[in-house]
Amino acid sequence: MLDTPTPFEEAILNAYDFGTSLAALQVVTELINSNDELRTEKSMTPICGHIERRKEIMVEIRRNEQALFIVAQLQEMNLGISC
Repeated sequence: MLDTPTPFEEAILNAYDFGTSLAALQVVTELINSNDELRTEKSMTPICGHIERRKEIMVEIRRNEQALFIVAQLQEMNLGISC
């Protein structure tokens, strides 16, 4: 039989959960900001003579979007939150 956590233990778990949420928020924010910067760079990079860099930018954008999608799926599974 499992013991119910004491108020102190519950406070510790809540603090860990809060810290984890802040870290996840930071990662999501960095991914969003990175995509904004990449999209700006892509729009300012001419196609002629820079096709390789544009490809690299698109790969990075796609990778960031996949990571954001995974985070959204995890939130939906864990918390029932959907976008």
